[in-house]
Amino acid sequence: MKRVIEKCWRDSATLILATKGNQNITPFNTDTDNCNYDILLQTRPHNASFPNSVVFPGGVCEAADEDERWLKLLSIFGFTQSDFESLHHTGSPLTPLFQNNPIQRHVALRIAAIRETFEELGLLICSSEHKDKRSNVWASLISDPDLKYWQERVANNPADLFVLCKEYNCYPDIWSLHYWSNWLTPTKQPKRFDTAFFLAGLESKPLHVKSNVEVVNVKWLNPLQILEKSNKADVLLYPPQAYELKRLSYLPDINELLTFAKKRSCQGNELLYPVFIQAKDGMLQLLPGDYLYPSSVDLNIKTIPQIDKTILETREYKQPLHRIEVTQSRRELIIQNYKPKNHINMNNIVMSFPNK
Repeated sequence: MKRVIEKCWRDSATLILATKGNQNITPFNTDTDNCNYDILLQTRPHNASFPNSVVFPGGVCEAADEDERWLKLLSIFGFTQSDFESLHHTGSPLTPLFQNNPIQRHVALRIAAIRETFEELGLLICSSEHKDKRSNVWASLISDPDLKYWQERVANNPADLFVLCKEYNCYPDIWSLHYWSNWLTPTKQPKRFDTAFFLAGLESKPLHVKSNVEVVNVKWLNPLQILEKSNKADVLLYPPQAYELKRLSYLPDINELLTFAKKRSCQGNELLYPVFIQAKDGMLQLLPGDYLYPSSVDLNIKTIPQIDKTILETREYKQPLHRIEVTQSRRELIIQNYKPKNHINMNNIVMSFPNK
């Protein structure tokens, strides 16, 4: 892929935050309660990016997230160079977002995800524990009535997250965030983000979530529940959220999910960049691995090629399909004969998620 990205793509980070839910799951049961964890989801206001949609918390990376003082702060709590190097497995294929100085990028983007989650929801994923005492599984939360004041302050000045951490003698719990995927917004969208998705687990659900003006509704639902609501058009999901929720549903046990996420976190994977093709009756949004996905992608080309076939006519038998199909009456994720690199194999699926 020709990676010449104009400045209109902004680096960003998103956090998939899971917490224990219904612990009584039955293997191979497709019921919506058959998942023992819930995911934190928020609804965006009508005037925000991705308006009226249900998304994970997150936002753009700021210069303050890359401040070298973070490394010094983390070292006070016992973290060494080997701990930073553990975030990236040397020799693994590099996810494009981490190509330039991968360790620094892993640290900064995790701090961005933690900062944005705090700004939007008041959940401060930080720890005061020395490295030797911190949990190897669950993310830590700092709770305090005065955090509402700091939530507004950090929202106005991202650099104040460092001031907050010094004040509370804590640090961003970056090792509890596991790298999950990398999505790049299609060129045709007016606002474009190069987004790292991270996943973290909370041992218990926070009692209070203090959402700001960027959030109009907050819910904790398991992946199957939110996908069912999407299928009924009760909620609006954009492709990255629908795709990742479906992928999560293949690991219905939270301990299994976190073990898998931690194991694959330092490995690279494919950049998920949808390539658009106009068919006779709708639009194809091709993802890497689809037999029609181009071998070389120029990310700066804004024209959409056309083919003289219907969408169904492009579904070649036995060919790999990895795409989203959009017509006036439907929007579906289609996977056939495709196996991702370093991630969950979802086998063959057809999943609807209406766009209205």
